[in-house]
Amino acid sequence: MRVLKFFSQLITRHPMRVIFVALAIIVLLAVGAQRVNMATGNETLVRADTKVYEDNQKLEEEFGGESITVVYEGDNLLTPENLHHMKGLEDQLKYNDAIFSILSPVTLVEEISSKQQDNYKQGVEEIIDGLDEMGANGLNNLEQGLSQQTGQLENSQAEQEQQREEMANLISISENMKMMIDYSDTIQAGLPEKQSTLDHMIYNDDDQLRSSFEEFVIDEKYMLMIIKFEGNVDDVKKSDTIATINNYIKENTNEDAEIMVSGKPVLDKSIRTSMKESMQKMLMLSVAFMIIVLSVVFKVSWRLLPLVVILVAVIGTVGLMGWLNIPITMVSMAVFPILIGLGIDYAIQFHSRYTEELGEGEDIYEE
Repeated sequence: MRVLKFFSQLITRHPMRVIFVALAIIVLLAVGAQRVNMATGNETLVRADTKVYEDNQKLEEEFGGESITVVYEGDNLLTPENLHHMKGLEDQLKYNDAIFSILSPVTLVEEISSKQQDNYKQGVEEIIDGLDEMGANGLNNLEQGLSQQTGQLENSQAEQEQQREEMANLISISENMKMMIDYSDTIQAGLPEKQSTLDHMIYNDDDQLRSSFEEFVIDEKYMLMIIKFEGNVDDVKKSDTIATINNYIKENTNEDAEIMVSGKPVLDKSIRTSMKESMQKMLMLSVAFMIIVLSVVFKVSWRLLPLVVILVAVIGTVGLMGWLNIPITMVSMAVFPILIGLGIDYAIQFHSRYTEELGEGEDIYEE
């Protein structure tokens, strides 16, 4: 009672100051309301200090977290054009620190291409070594033949000149191949441009898809890219990554395939959006219904004042959650209908009682 008496005296003695302070607090809480986030992660369903939650955190730290699946659907998917489109999406996500790994047919083709590049270089180097050895041996043999056959120049001069020319050609070929390895980009690893080259990589001699591709090429109509997040990535980074993927697909249309983005992070983002829209609809419908009821049933002056009070209460609650970094979850959403119901009930009762006392001639300054 002493606390209520203190506040009543404070309001009656300094009404303008109290109003100013109240407005400042309301503005501060309204700013905090803009900071509140929707949350749908595991921490909203399981306590963070439980063993199950801690084990899951350790697992995600070592092996990555949730995954986004990008599905390519079409009649002829394994083409250089589709793989280059998929490669462009990988490049968009290359510097995203929230990504743990990206696996797709592009990954496998690039690995095969890299191995083929190494084998090609190794083979060329072996040929170079062989040519160098043949050229050197040929020149040595030629010089020895020249010293032994000085008496027979009239019979072997043309043959020896031909051998010398052949050895010089071998050495020239060797030097050109060395230059090709050092300076040419024609044997660099990467996605092939020709369909025949790609088919040689992904199909075996029996024209069957290699087993390593079966995880990402479901059948002739579906091809997958799996994007795995790092462990313990927050919802904001996941939403940003999903937006990046959707923007790339929108800006880089693929005429040969329909592309769908799915996975738990995508579903969670949709749930958060749905929660936000549901809250907005709930508040708008509640306000509209309360305006109708108060206008028709509540026969007092300032009959919409309880509605203002409950709106301030809702803004204050959401704003406090924003400043304290308390997210809105599927569980905490249940508080708002209760808050609105109880708040409007008490506001109407208080307003009705206040109006009743004034109607009986009571002094508002009476202690």
